[in-house]
Amino acid sequence: MGETATNSVLGRIAAAGREERKAKAMTLPKAMRLTLAKVADALMDLPVAVIGGVVDSVDGETIETHLNESALLMVLDGPDGHVGAAVFEATVVGGLIQQQTMGAVQADMGATRTMTRTDAAICAPLIDALLERVCPVLDDPDEVALIDGYRFGAKADDARTLAMALDAHEYAVIRLTVDIARGARQGEIQFILPVPDTSNTALPEDGEWDEGAAPNMTDTVMGLNADLQMVLCRLHLPLRALQALSEGDELPLEPGAFPKVQIMTNTGRVVGRGIVGHVDGVRAVKPQRKPSHASQPLRRESDEHMVDMPRVEELATPNRRDDDPMDVSEADIEAAMAALRPADVPTAVTAVVDADIDDADIKLPSVDALPDLDELPDLADLPDLSDLPDLSELPDLGAEAAR
Repeated sequence: MGETATNSVLGRIAAAGREERKAKAMTLPKAMRLTLAKVADALMDLPVAVIGGVVDSVDGETIETHLNESALLMVLDGPDGHVGAAVFEATVVGGLIQQQTMGAVQADMGATRTMTRTDAAICAPLIDALLERVCPVLDDPDEVALIDGYRFGAKADDARTLAMALDAHEYAVIRLTVDIARGARQGEIQFILPVPDTSNTALPEDGEWDEGAAPNMTDTVMGLNADLQMVLCRLHLPLRALQALSEGDELPLEPGAFPKVQIMTNTGRVVGRGIVGHVDGVRAVKPQRKPSHASQPLRRESDEHMVDMPRVEELATPNRRDDDPMDVSEADIEAAMAALRPADVPTAVTAVVDADIDDADIKLPSVDALPDLDELPDLADLPDLSDLPDLSELPDLGAEAAR
């Protein structure tokens, strides 16, 4: 009984301490209330009081339902390409315009008008100063990360366009109900900011980063996905035949297409080739590696065992001398010429080798031995000379006689 009472007393003391600490902490609604009043007074000499502030968490898919089409819709540019939004009700924008132009704020008469870029330009300095000065006074680091780095970007045309720009999964909607010029006007200001993802940026328990655990550029690039397409073959079909295709139709493949699969990127670039097969009952493509000799030719004698080619033996000649390959006798030359000379071509003139042509005994036939011209046949009875072979194919007899 005494222990239960003691725990109850300690619990109440701890709860009171938490409430006191929470009351003294500078939360986001409180920081917005104090900062907006100071910024409006410094920039526009306008008394503005925040009479209500709420921070809600909204799903990104339903963010369009929180955008008022008749209000002034503005895009906020954030760090790392993030996008936020600021929504000023028409009555608030009217009060700011009157203060800037006439120096006094009049009561809202309920008249509506289309918001313009001039309205956004007048509200932009107030937005930038508020978001810049509210960060240093916040105590919660998560709230600082939510606000820090955002500035006015541009006016949005409509709610649908602004909702398309807001593509985060979760948003924090800061609703501020403001009083302008001591009750002259009242309206609502909203800041819609994406909730930062701090799951991957939390410090370790010892409070220090491990530099070795941080991924480098090589690991990041090598971890990216690469989509590849396996093209078995290409078919050319008429458009009529293509439209007539239905389930169960068969398309003829080119012969030998399975060993010639093309590995292509999404842009159509061929990065390799492969062979269609299967692994554990699933179709697979085995890439064909480029042989090493394609980039490193095997030219040395020491690379002979790596070349898949038959060995070419040197042809042995009977009369070849290793010391003097050009020492060939005249008998070898005569034997070679005799082998090349056609057998059916008679030799017209016989010459003696190794003798002077002037000393050679050349016997010519006698003129009396020639036949009479009357005994020669008539040329009209000669056969057709077109059947004779081409004389250009006969060897040069003069060269033969010179030998």
